[in-house]
Amino acid sequence: MLNMKEKEKYEMIKKVEDKILTRKEASYQLNLSLKQIDRLRKIYNLEGEMGFVHKNRGKSNPNKKDGNMIKELERLYLTEYFDYNFEHFLEEIQCNYKDEFEISYAVMFKEFKRDDIVSPLAHKATVKLYNEKMSKAIKSEVIIEEEILELYNSRQIAFEQAHVRRSSNLYVFGEEVQMDACEKRWFGGVVTHLHLAVDKGTKKALFGWFEYGELTRGYFVVLYHIILNYGIPDKVKTDNRKTFSNNKNEVDTTQFGMICEALGIELITTSVATSKANVERENKTFKDRLIAELRHENITTIEPANEYLNNIFIPKMDKKFSYKIDENTSKMKPNNYSEEELNLIISEKFMRTIDNASSIKYENKYYIPVNPTTGEVTCFMTKTECQVIITYNAEYWCRIEGNYYQLKELENRDITMEKETEDPVKKEKHKYIPPKNHPWRKT
Repeated sequence: MLNMKEKEKYEMIKKVEDKILTRKEASYQLNLSLKQIDRLRKIYNLEGEMGFVHKNRGKSNPNKKDGNMIKELERLYLTEYFDYNFEHFLEEIQCNYKDEFEISYAVMFKEFKRDDIVSPLAHKATVKLYNEKMSKAIKSEVIIEEEILELYNSRQIAFEQAHVRRSSNLYVFGEEVQMDACEKRWFGGVVTHLHLAVDKGTKKALFGWFEYGELTRGYFVVLYHIILNYGIPDKVKTDNRKTFSNNKNEVDTTQFGMICEALGIELITTSVATSKANVERENKTFKDRLIAELRHENITTIEPANEYLNNIFIPKMDKKFSYKIDENTSKMKPNNYSEEELNLIISEKFMRTIDNASSIKYENKYYIPVNPTTGEVTCFMTKTECQVIITYNAEYWCRIEGNYYQLKELENRDITMEKETEDPVKKEKHKYIPPKNHPWRKT
């Protein structure tokens, strides 16, 4: 049987052959060229009516994907990768299963959407249609697969996340490094803070570190590994928290600010989130991908989370999203410090004075300076200024008169330090005896 379009062509060519219409009239009505009209006349004379039937009718599409493969993909997504976005999911599947799933993103997206499987990063219009369809099906008590229903409930939370655009690539590597911490239930159902540093020029995530709070220590760890792995950046941009600036927006009085000054790093703080858009956008990407991967890898504690973050996840994200480092234009200064020197530079510093026992009081404990070379206790005059240093690896040092000493805690401390003698002489107390003519005796 001919369809309407094929039947129209057949009847027009039949009229041309019967001399009812001219070739030009048929060409105009069918919107075809004269050469195509002549080709159809030839088909009419050789094959008749059946020649106008499309040759692919009744044949299956050679590019059609196997239904079993689609079902297996859906099963994997619903059971193991439900919190991955579609692009991330396809990358993982084709990486882990090699040639087992030969399918394009467009085809997979079409099949998933037809079966009511929507990405957590779907557009608002798609989300609206999806919610309306699922709500209507639930109200009308249509039988829905349990996995599809669970996915719908979990998506209501995921759809609240907004998309943040990346800034333009106008900077070179090391010219500006942005730092921030993101609070989230990253793993194990516990709220932790991800301290992250991102280079603005290359969009490269340089290092990340999990802590149970947004701590100065977390930023120390990030800066320490940036210097070891890449070098010393030209500028660091952060928010206005007290780790980086005081109440007067002065950065050179904070612990982190003094470290940047010692390393020759310009520290800039801002309260505008869009001023450090790269690290904010990277936090969004990490939320979309890292939480899902940590759950899939059954990571529930902070130590393996930090290891997975820096050894597997960040290199993978840098390979996919960041630009290549151009050594010719890079402003990342080479690191000429040893790990021991960095250990002293990236540290917390507090000013104290030496007391009359040649000791230093810090946090209600007393310490004495010890020569790191000889191990001998070194004494100083009372009220000598001393800088207490808590190093990167949590060792206690001090800097007195330009020299560095290790601090040793005193278990028992005397009020004053006295020089010991071999045979101490005890002084006898003189007993006062009033004279005979004393007024007391006159009576």
